[in-house]
Amino acid sequence: MKLEKDVWKAAQKRDAKRFAELVPADAIMIFRGGMVGQPEYLGGMAARTVGHSEIRGMRGFMANAQTVILIYTTERLGSENGRKLPEATVIESTTWIRRGKRWVAILNQETPVAAGSGTDIVAAR
Repeated sequence: MKLEKDVWKAAQKRDAKRFAELVPADAIMIFRGGMVGQPEYLGGMAARTVGHSEIRGMRGFMANAQTVILIYTTERLGSENGRKLPEATVIESTTWIRRGKRWVAILNQETPVAAGSGTDIVAAR
């Protein structure tokens, strides 16, 4: 869970080195606008601001000794190429795998939640 928060911090600070340590080159991120690989994400990092409100209801599920899936909700904030991204409550899901002695985030999916759809219920489960 700490590493998940570290990814957010690296993205917010535009710290490409730390981000790449946590999110390897073969990682995929799925956003509202489509799928983005880690190299593409890093390539656009300078033109992007990333933020979020508090992380709510983070919980983890260990699929096996080498895989953990984290799920939580937050409010996505930020901009890209000077345009403000639509603020939205999102459910985040990140799959972390153990490679050698390190954990890396290999898949992240951000799912916007419609207003009034019970996101507090999702986060509390």
